[in-house]
Amino acid sequence: MRRRALLSSVGLLVSGCTAASTASDQNASSATEIPESTETPSEPTCESSPTTTPDTREKPADAEFELADLQVTTDTDRPSHQYILETSAFYSADAVDREASRTDEEQVVVDIEDVEDEQVKTAIETAILEGEWKSQTVPEGLPETIERVDFFTGVSKDDTYTHIGLTLHHLDPDAPPAIEFTAEIADRYVAPESPGAIDFSLRNRSPKTQEIFSGTVPPFGMLYAEATETNESFLLWREYEDEGCINRFDGGWSWCDIGILSELKSCEQLSKRYEILPSTTDSYPDDTVPQRAGTYRVEETVSYSLDSGTPNSVLSFEVEFTLERMS
Repeated sequence: MRRRALLSSVGLLVSGCTAASTASDQNASSATEIPESTETPSEPTCESSPTTTPDTREKPADAEFELADLQVTTDTDRPSHQYILETSAFYSADAVDREASRTDEEQVVVDIEDVEDEQVKTAIETAILEGEWKSQTVPEGLPETIERVDFFTGVSKDDTYTHIGLTLHHLDPDAPPAIEFTAEIADRYVAPESPGAIDFSLRNRSPKTQEIFSGTVPPFGMLYAEATETNESFLLWREYEDEGCINRFDGGWSWCDIGILSELKSCEQLSKRYEILPSTTDSYPDDTVPQRAGTYRVEETVSYSLDSGTPNSVLSFEVEFTLERMS
């Protein structure tokens, strides 16, 4: 029989298709703590991202801009509760029977009215009706119940999906974020024979592999630099059409509405170089060439989790830099 309980210390968010919901914050008076042995170390096991060798090359005679004053700010939005109970499976009665036949394992089904402990019952009902239940403590008997039972009935308002599976997560809200973001200037001059360049990087500082959820060009997607004082912007360049399901059409870009999961192992770093193109480029100059000097800002988010189905974290980053006119 497949057990539904998942106890892990993560500071992360859910990748994939889940219904948005609100949840009650339950602080049970009768509570039991999951043993500390189920938790992963709260301190990062890896050093911060190594710095790039500074760009010391001489200024090209035909340089148009110089990149300077790059600054990075980040923020990670993650669950603030130690325990999250959430829906993880939606089955009809027939589907449960087919699952039992397919796996040759008994599927334990319990009607909500047969759950005797009121606090455990309330947590289960809240999770099914609202999508999740969150708390800093866990009612005594809830972990054992979730581990023992595959499906609960008698709560769902859906006439078809009457059998609901639940997963219990044990998190460490105070643990440092698993994924670190950095950005550095790789080539500070924008010239016809040598575009300017910025390296964007993610590094997994946790002891466990993390899954990065992104769109069709992982992990950062198409990045635009927005002027801070005007409405102008330009596209930081990569060979997007070769990297993902992205196509150029008259007046804009189209891309497939898909999600891609990329694994980042412990202490591993993933870097992508984005270019600032000169006015001589043939790569969609109307989109990619900056029109004037000034301060520009790049903003984006990256979602990650310990594995699919566990609560996600959302890392937001902001990269600001100046372009100084050279010619």
